Amino acid sequence: MMTIQLPEIENYMDTPSARIQALMLEENINRTELAESIGKSKGLISGYLNSQEEPSDSFLFSIQNKLGWSAKWILTGTGPKRVTLHQPIIGEVDNKKNEAVLINFIDETDVTTSASGMEFRELDNGMVLMTIPLVDEFAYASYPHGWKDREYLIELPRYSIVLPKREKGIFRAFEVRGDSMDDGSRFSIGYGDVAVGRKIESDYWDVKLYTNGGTDYIIVTHDGVVIKRITKHNTKEGIITCSSINPDKVEYPDYEIRLTEVYELYKIRKVDRDWSRR
Repeated sequence: MMTIQLPEIENYMDTPSARIQALMLEENINRTELAESIGKSKGLISGYLNSQEEPSDSFLFSIQNKLGWSAKWILTGTGPKRVTLHQPIIGEVDNKKNEAVLINFIDETDVTTSASGMEFRELDNGMVLMTIPLVDEFAYASYPHGWKDREYLIELPRYSIVLPKREKGIFRAFEVRGDSMDDGSRFSIGYGDVAVGRKIESDYWDVKLYTNGGTDYIIVTHDGVVIKRITKHNTKEGIITCSSINPDKVEYPDYEIRLTEVYELYKIRKVDRDWSRR
C-alpha cells in the first residue's frame, strides 16, 4: 500500500480525520502512540481516522490539553494548528453568527467507574455525566458476537449523557438504523438518533416486560440488533411480540421472538435526536 505523504494529505484536509493524520505525520507518531498519549483506546483512534465521524468533546479535550493540538483546527480547519496547553477549546457553533463559542470542559482525571463499568464525572451543577459504550451502525453486525467480550466493548466508541444522579446497572448507547420506529411524531426514534438503554438482566425476563400498551427496547439476538416496542409478553411461553410504530405495517409487521433467542434486552431510557432531524 502506498504511504500518503504530508503534502498529499494537506491537499485533502477537508475532514477532522485528515487533519488529525496530518498532525500525526508532522510529529511522527502512529495510532498506538497517539492512543497512549491521550489515554484513549487504539480502537477509538482508528474509528475516527477511518471514518468521517466528528470527534467527541471528550476526545477533543484530551487531544488539545495533552498534546496542544488545536481542537478548533481539527474540527473546522481554521486558525492555528496548535495552541498553548490548557487553552479553552471550541465548544459548539452558533448557527446565527457562525462563530465558535468557548465552553468549559470537564477534567477527565476526575472519573469514577462503577462495578458494572460505567464511568461517572461529577458536574458543578450537581448532576452527573455518565460515559458508556456506543454501538454505532457499523458495529450492528459484530455486536452480537462481541457483547460478552470485554476487549471488544473497550474498543467501542464512547457516548455521554447527563443524569440527575448516579444510577446502578449497565447502560449502552445504540445508533438507530432504519425507520421502523419513526411515525413522524415527537415519540419517534428515527434513523441517526442515539437510543440509550438500561440493561434488563435475564433473571427478570419472566416478569411482564411492557406497560401501558407497549415499552420500547433495544433487543440483541443472534440475528443482530433491533429497536422495537414490546406490546405483548407471553410469560409462560417466554415469547415477546415486537412492534414498530411506523404506520406502514406491510413494510414493518409485528413479529414474535422467543426470549431463549435473545442475548440482551435494554429498556430505552433516553433518545438523543439526530441534529439533522431537528
